[in-house]
Amino acid sequence: MSDLQQRLEQISFIVTDVDGVLTDGRMWFDGEGEPFRYLCARDGTGLTLWHLSGGKSAIVTGLGSKALETIKQQWRCDELCMWVKDKGRVCREIAAKYGIGADQMAFIADDIIDLPGIEAVGLPVAVADAVPAVKQASSLVLESAGGQGALRELVEIILAAQGRLDETVQKYITRKDHPI
Repeated sequence: MSDLQQRLEQISFIVTDVDGVLTDGRMWFDGEGEPFRYLCARDGTGLTLWHLSGGKSAIVTGLGSKALETIKQQWRCDELCMWVKDKGRVCREIAAKYGIGADQMAFIADDIIDLPGIEAVGLPVAVADAVPAVKQASSLVLESAGGQGALRELVEIILAAQGRLDETVQKYITRKDHPI
């Protein structure tokens, strides 16, 4: 069994950066000067699959917005940490809060400011278009770029390695529709 396979099998908590991971890194501003971003719906579905499998998740970002609070609620993330400068510290705090080891956490990132987070977890992951230092520090470099379903790709890789992808997809398909 490979080292990567062993790491994937242990993951129970995924931490994701926002800009450059859930987005392609571009930011638009409205007429009031407020930033807004687009997110990939596949990542939301990926988190739904992850949560249906029993996994936990956190969004950790150096910026913040009301939109991210809404995303946390809609995507049912366990944690949202905004305005974070030291993502490694936050990853360690999350691990302590949930009583898990670093080896049970994955962190998906794209930029050098994410390196402390990358170094604090058992499965450091880079999006395809991450800066070279993040790719080099990561155990897994995804095929998907930021904003193009990278988080979804990671979820599918983890669930497949754990032998739970098919059953989780079945849970997704057979769950009750959300009441309108």
